Amino acid sequence: MQPIEIQKDNEDANSNSVVEQYRHLMREVHLETQRLYKARGNFPCPSTCYDCCRNTATMLISEIEGQDLKVGLKKHPPEIQEHIRKKAERSVRKLEQIGFSHERMTRDAGMESVEVLKGKPEAECPMLIGGVCSVYEHRPLICRVWGYPIDNGRELACCRKTFIGQRRLYKPIDYARYWDTCRDLSEKIGAEEKTPNAYLVVRLLSEEGVTEG
Repeated sequence: MQPIEIQKDNEDANSNSVVEQYRHLMREVHLETQRLYKARGNFPCPSTCYDCCRNTATMLISEIEGQDLKVGLKKHPPEIQEHIRKKAERSVRKLEQIGFSHERMTRDAGMESVEVLKGKPEAECPMLIGGVCSVYEHRPLICRVWGYPIDNGRELACCRKTFIGQRRLYKPIDYARYWDTCRDLSEKIGAEEKTPNAYLVVRLLSEEGVTEG
């Protein structure tokens, strides 16, 4: 049994190392958003706006982001975890009722399912509670940068409500590089595919334990 235990210890150490690399990356992302915040002179999003969370139940999330999300989810008391899980399960049921599956959403990056659920309660991010992100310190990459001008590798992208008429005046966040790094870190822990938000949340809240860095 000793070799098996050593192997598991090595795997755990490697996973913790990768999660720490991800957290370091998110600290770099934070500095980038602070750069744009200071250059603009204020925060770009209204404090009462959470429109970007209303249609993200099918947003694809990488495994390394999921590992950090799990930390945030597991910090909540059981009743809050249960509320989030049930909300995610309602989204999954709705999707499957209209013919969508985890595999189908992964193939089209979740875009078709976004349009099908758009405006429905099941489209909302399961981690949004009362208009507030319940995992704010552990939110995925796109949630950290949306609202600021970003370079996604194809074009300059930005929330339609922010930096209006000023988007090209600032150096954008290199989102493509950050996302590629998330993909590479996910591959290091053996997960190449992304998972739709609601499916991921159900899985994370059904797993025992939590990855600590």
